Amino acid sequence: MSKLLNLSLKRFMIYAGLVLVCSIPVYYFILSKLWHHELDEHHIALTPAAGREDRYLIIMIVTMLTMLFFLMLIIGFVLINRRISKRLWQPFYNSLAKIKSFNLDQQQTVVFEDTDINEFAELNQSLNKLIAGNIAVYKQQKEFADNASHELQTPLAIIQSKLDLLLQSKLLTDDQYELIEDANKALSRVARINKNLLLLTKIENSQFMDRELIDLSGLLESTLSAFSHFSENKDLVLKRDIPPGITIEGNKILIEILLNNLITNAIRYTVNKGTIAITLCDKYLSVANSATEALQNDQLFKRFGTTTSSITRGTGLGLSLVKQISSRYGWKVDYTFHDMYHIFSIQF
Repeated sequence: MSKLLNLSLKRFMIYAGLVLVCSIPVYYFILSKLWHHELDEHHIALTPAAGREDRYLIIMIVTMLTMLFFLMLIIGFVLINRRISKRLWQPFYNSLAKIKSFNLDQQQTVVFEDTDINEFAELNQSLNKLIAGNIAVYKQQKEFADNASHELQTPLAIIQSKLDLLLQSKLLTDDQYELIEDANKALSRVARINKNLLLLTKIENSQFMDRELIDLSGLLESTLSAFSHFSENKDLVLKRDIPPGITIEGNKILIEILLNNLITNAIRYTVNKGTIAITLCDKYLSVANSATEALQNDQLFKRFGTTTSSITRGTGLGLSLVKQISSRYGWKVDYTFHDMYHIFSIQF
């Protein structure tokens, strides 16, 4: 029952209670007058003791009857009120359930049930217009991102090749070489961002539908071996608890991307001589790295989100890809900061 109806019911009960309290002496006064009138009309005389007993009896009977009718009235009103309110507000709760289940990523149209209540019918029409508008804007944004990423691939590749050729020139001064090298690094980052945006678009458009049984233990070991050079350069301590034979069902390309991003993120944001701990079991994967401060939890899995006060050196899309891939398979991805460790975990 809504808060408004509960408030109305409480006010009614208070009002009914006040009426009850005021009605008892009124009932007693009227019945007492009628009782004495009947006695006088039939010339019946009562002793003072009998009169007091009659008065007490009248008070008791009036009070009990009033209380009985009051309880019957309240119980009946509560039951009727609940029944009416349930039927009255049912279209609202149906619409609310539809809105809660709406997912903009899936672009599902919402069909509201017909109702003969004008207010709720008008509400449903407004919600239909709002949802349709949001879906249209969302589609336009996705198409723009997809088209822009595709169109950027060719010019980025051309610029990259031209810079590489320019770097091979023997006529460059040291200052010119450094400027071109900085531009090359920035361009490489733009190319990675463009590649990740394309990948996110493909995931959202369900272009990785095939599933297979994957040896997660072996894939994780090979991924760690591929990144061993980077961890050795930073003199990192790598602790691993990876039992063999753990398998998972999914798209191998997406699982490789998920593992690559988690491990890359751990290596990139671990200080020299720090520690990285990898733990794997049947239903759980954990990647932990030593750190000095917690990340901003509300920004972690957002695209281009800033997670620390320092300047990020990545593309800002790695953890967003991890979140997107996990959501695709119904996995729960989480972050905690414990004992000076960033801990990223995935529950399968």
